Amino acid sequence: MRWLKLLGWGLLAYTPILVISIGEHAIEAIRLGQAIPWKQILVGRSLEEYTCAAAVPALFWLSETFPIDRHGWARRIPILVVGALAIAVGKYLLFFPLFFAFWRSYWHMPTAQMPAFIASNALSVTFDFTSVIVVAHAVRYYQRSRERERTEAALRVQLSQAQLEALKSQLHPHFLFNTLNSVAALMHWDVAAADEMVTQLSELLRETLRHPGTHEIPLSGEIALIERYLSIVRARFQDRLTVVYDVAPDVRAALVPHFILQPLVENALEHGIALQPGPGLVAISAGRDGDRLRIAVVDDGPGLEPEATNGNGNGNGVGLANTRARLAELYGEQQGVTLEASHPKGARVTVTLPYHA
Repeated sequence: MRWLKLLGWGLLAYTPILVISIGEHAIEAIRLGQAIPWKQILVGRSLEEYTCAAAVPALFWLSETFPIDRHGWARRIPILVVGALAIAVGKYLLFFPLFFAFWRSYWHMPTAQMPAFIASNALSVTFDFTSVIVVAHAVRYYQRSRERERTEAALRVQLSQAQLEALKSQLHPHFLFNTLNSVAALMHWDVAAADEMVTQLSELLRETLRHPGTHEIPLSGEIALIERYLSIVRARFQDRLTVVYDVAPDVRAALVPHFILQPLVENALEHGIALQPGPGLVAISAGRDGDRLRIAVVDDGPGLEPEATNGNGNGNGVGLANTRARLAELYGEQQGVTLEASHPKGARVTVTLPYHA
């Protein structure tokens, strides 16, 4: 099948050459004041060019069998030239029987002169065939380059997947240890609430492990996951915690990194609500800004310490650092995570990523 495709490309490449050759012969006849022998020109030039096209698969085979590379090129170049000459001779061994079949009456050369005619024409055609060999090598190098690019891209994807899995696997123990610490603290003054927290925790862990190897889920699914997480921590905060949502309907189907909200909400609880004695509010919002999805988690806690953002809006801590690393792996420079003070008090974490559903 591949050789038929090469033959097709050969016929396509030699057709413009055929048209030019026909035009040259017609112009030459006009210049000499002769009638244009259209039938002779069309048949003769078509056989000449299309027998060259028929040699293209053989020339590609020759190039692939004796490729020019860093090793052995000095030995292979003469082989390619001799091979091209042999194919050129074979082309005329095919050409003349066909030409005689169509146009015997126009052939006036003595039979004894035919070998010299074939040799001289084969030599000139050999130069044309070396051009085809050069093209064959260019195609081969291009294909090898593309194959290397595909292999490197596949390796980059595998590495990125491994890094994402590692980052994702860090989130689960981090979240689990923090929650177990809350359970341990709660056990001393509300055993029933601690028992309920452990039950909810097992359900949440089962939910988070339902998507192995999956790095994106719909935002609606991520919100359902965070609601289950909040049902756990409410046992600790009781009536002190209020959570509000402002999620635009047109972004609920948007794909977001799995488990992306939990560390952001946990930061708001641990560094905001837990540090003030009275009730606290956490607001989770999501909306579309052109081709970007913006997700924000805001708390009304005491606000940020100066060292909390390194002075540049990049938060410290495992949760934010892990979130930033995951987003960088998934979306490159098309993402962003900022931590800033909220007004009149509190902190805001904003995640920006490409919108796709």
